[in-house]
Amino acid sequence: MEGINKTTVEVPQDLIDHSKSRLLEAASLLRTVREDNPDEFRTVAQKLRIGLRKAHHLAQIDKVFEKMAIPVERAQRLGWTKLSIIAAHHKTHTIDDLIDVAESCTAHELKMHIRDGKFDPDGRTVVLHFSKEQYALLDEALRAKGAEPHSRGLLGKEAALMRLVTESLTATPPAPAPKKAKG
Repeated sequence: MEGINKTTVEVPQDLIDHSKSRLLEAASLLRTVREDNPDEFRTVAQKLRIGLRKAHHLAQIDKVFEKMAIPVERAQRLGWTKLSIIAAHHKTHTIDDLIDVAESCTAHELKMHIRDGKFDPDGRTVVLHFSKEQYALLDEALRAKGAEPHSRGLLGKEAALMRLVTESLTATPPAPAPKKAKG
């Protein structure tokens, strides 16, 4: 096949040993490999001892931050998760502001800030586990209250759930079930 580079990519042992502390160097290498030698991308990720998902995120981070003079220490403090969230935002005119925000919040709070322009530091995260049937019922109820389907679940599910809860609390309570006679 013409145009495919079949050469093996050499990954410096020092970068393998210190890939976590050399985040931007690893990101740059991964981006170069992804663009110039995609057949070797998985192999390089394995050599760096990182998963494929993280490797793709790092390559994207390098693509977005390549022209910015972000100090290595600052990038290390933020970590790949927050840098990846910022890189996915794609609005370069706000990246400096987002980096400032990211330094003083969690990754979840950063996502909320990007999505809503705000976050509630006293907010709570709830993790629930449902059977397939239970989740289908929940999905139907949340959609009925305004949640919208998205490739990664439902958008607006929190607001929809709170509408459901509020309506439930303000609804007339059902009549108590009759007590069965003992006997």
